Amino acid sequence: MKLVKASQMQDLDSKTINEIGIPSLVLMENAARGVANAVIRFFPQAKKILVVAGKGNNGGDGIAAGRILKIRNRREVHVFLPYEENELKPDCRVQYQIASKIGIKFFKELPPLEEYDLIIDAIFGTGFTPPIKGRWADIVKKINESKKPVVAVDIPSGISADSGEVIEPVVKADITVTFALPKYGHVLYPAAVYCGKVLVRDISIPVDLLGEEIKTELIEIQNLKNLIPQREPYTYKNREGHVLIIGGSSGKTGAVIMAAKAATEAGAGLVTVGTSQSLDPILENSLIEEMTMPLPEMEKGFLHPHIWDFVESDPNFERYTSAVLGPGMGRYKEGQTIVADFLENWNRPLVIDADGINNLADMGKEGKELLKKREIPAVLTPHVGEMQRLTGLYSKEIITNQIEVARRFAEENNCYLVLKSARTVIATPGGEVFVNVRGTPAMAKGGVGDVLSGILGALVGKMSIKEALILGVSLHAIAGELAERDKDTESVRATDLINHIWASYKFIRNYDPKEDFKKNYSVLREFLGLL
Repeated sequence: MKLVKASQMQDLDSKTINEIGIPSLVLMENAARGVANAVIRFFPQAKKILVVAGKGNNGGDGIAAGRILKIRNRREVHVFLPYEENELKPDCRVQYQIASKIGIKFFKELPPLEEYDLIIDAIFGTGFTPPIKGRWADIVKKINESKKPVVAVDIPSGISADSGEVIEPVVKADITVTFALPKYGHVLYPAAVYCGKVLVRDISIPVDLLGEEIKTELIEIQNLKNLIPQREPYTYKNREGHVLIIGGSSGKTGAVIMAAKAATEAGAGLVTVGTSQSLDPILENSLIEEMTMPLPEMEKGFLHPHIWDFVESDPNFERYTSAVLGPGMGRYKEGQTIVADFLENWNRPLVIDADGINNLADMGKEGKELLKKREIPAVLTPHVGEMQRLTGLYSKEIITNQIEVARRFAEENNCYLVLKSARTVIATPGGEVFVNVRGTPAMAKGGVGDVLSGILGALVGKMSIKEALILGVSLHAIAGELAERDKDTESVRATDLINHIWASYKFIRNYDPKEDFKKNYSVLREFLGLL
């Protein structure tokens, strides 16, 4: 499912109306029906409803939804519309006239909100540029203070469709019903918190009209089943990929151990872990299925800067199908040499994680030039702090603009970027972006990123890099959800994710959107007539 900015959505609307010939009022009726259906589905006990409407198309959608609810469900519907009729935009004026004729009561002063069971927010739509000012700011505050359930039309009033930034005041919705396609503001934090659950309603806009112009997509679980690698009956371990993981230092051997176990659990046929010679016994005592490679070291367990020659001379060198570089390796000047050697000489898929990224960032322009020169683009998996070091941006700039920050970095530096935060964003060198909205706050624990690097290392060696990242990020997020299901949120460990990778595969293979709709959704199409 594509994700769009406000300008792209406006372009789609315009083409639908002017080129396809679907009247704007037809689109408005379809949108209103979607909002009314959501109210019926989620708030069946709400008998008295207040629509808070602006003077534009968003207000028209809300008024029409109120009219549908009154006619279909015999509910008492009032509309707060603080404008004269001649101030309303044309389609909103039509909806006002129709609603007036069927007996819907309009108010120019905000009625007491405690009298209502539900509020429909239809003030500002996706074309609005924050912040809200003047009387509407006071009204929004009153809506939030009322603690009444809120259904937002298209997007909560005050939220930007183009980023995750929040400038108060903003309506805090329980349900948001958006139209045709979700927008950036629906999925990026902190704005996503104000959207509540997001339902995407088809209103007859042909979303393929923009074609290749829209390069941002929401990852949908039902599309992942076909990405899972299928093992041939005659396969064998080397055919399923041999992952080389390089990292670890004193006090941080757990990082490569978790990455290795995750790689095996994710499907790698073989896994070898290279770490400092003095630390190798720790790995030998912790890993059973995986192999180890003792490597030359410096003081305090740091890998020697010239380990590349040792790695290249390994008898298994030609059999490795992918590498993961960086978990637990430490951030030190000589580590930059290790990263540079792998970028220059490793001619297979390469995942750079954790201190691999920090050392790369410390290399400055030299590191980025090495990224750009790679024939097989490297995969970088930074969290927000590491992305700050790579880009020099503030954390707020990254979090609220994850999609465009990731896209720009991947395009400019010829790499795949997996930007990890409460949302994980995958960007490709060609400018495509895929947004994952699964996962749980329970995953905010040390080692969770190492588990992801192991999963990705296993997958990039046996399928296309883009598909491997989409599948791997999803497996990781769902494993977190399943681990939380079996434990308390506070008690989930990174190793619990490893132990749920198998269940994550099964979840994807047997995905049932109806069950997911009931239990855990954040952005969902209206599947199978559920609404």
